[in-house]
Amino acid sequence: MSRINRARIVDGDQTTAASLNDRFDDFTQANEVDQFNLRDSAVDLPQFKKSPKFQAPFVQTDVLGKSDMLHAAPVSVGATGSTPYSSPHIIQDGAANPTIASYGASGLSIGTSDVLRIYWSLSVRADLTNSPWDDGFQFNVIAGTGGGGNLNVSTSAGCFVAWLQWDITSNGLTNWTEVPGQGDFKTAVDAYHGNTLQNCQATTVIPLWSYWLRNLNNGDSSAGTTAETKAAGWRGISGAWHYRPPGSRTIFGLRVVLLGVMHPRRATAGSANALVLDIGPAADVDLEYTGGRLVTFVNKVL
Repeated sequence: MSRINRARIVDGDQTTAASLNDRFDDFTQANEVDQFNLRDSAVDLPQFKKSPKFQAPFVQTDVLGKSDMLHAAPVSVGATGSTPYSSPHIIQDGAANPTIASYGASGLSIGTSDVLRIYWSLSVRADLTNSPWDDGFQFNVIAGTGGGGNLNVSTSAGCFVAWLQWDITSNGLTNWTEVPGQGDFKTAVDAYHGNTLQNCQATTVIPLWSYWLRNLNNGDSSAGTTAETKAAGWRGISGAWHYRPPGSRTIFGLRVVLLGVMHPRRATAGSANALVLDIGPAADVDLEYTGGRLVTFVNKVL
């Protein structure tokens, strides 16, 4: 591709019609500025033109969750109250129908020259009652001074997690398991269950609240210190997972599942950081969601 070398505009240069015409007189276009000469010959578009050399041979977009732009009747998911949990919540359409990506009777076949790229999005909101930030291990105890007593200070780290599962067994879509690099949050971490962060490679973290203190004077909790908390309102969340298979692989379906309330944890000093299930605040936490997208994209690696 040809390139025009031209000096930069500097302070003091005139931006008149004459100076601009002089500046760009080294560019000519003999043919029409049309689809072929401009769009199809641009730097970042030829790989998306469908032909035998198309470098993205498969793209599919599926609805994720419930289509409810105004959040009039969102889907509500209660936090889990037992550990290890039984099963995660499968993102659905509000009528108990799972919203998944399905690839037909033959499935989606990829090989070592392919990169599978999965992207998902969802609209979510935390629905809180009472004080879940003050339960389980969602807080640290801070010693107060000045006769004010101790304070339970929330870490603001309570969250739900959304992660990706696939079925690589059959188009019956009854054999779901976590994608490579992703755990099921059932591994023992100290006295809890969750994943080390290295096993969260297809996970989206969904924060639930923000917590802060007012009138805290050098640790003196007797001077009218107050705690304030704000539930996380409606916003979009997203996630991505990329995979290059070591050999041939056929995928029949993909889905996204939810679990909470989670919290960071480390079993012992020096061990790996983890996200574990905290059942303490379960009764006071719901996550509401509406719609999003689940996008499947296959790239060729030549």
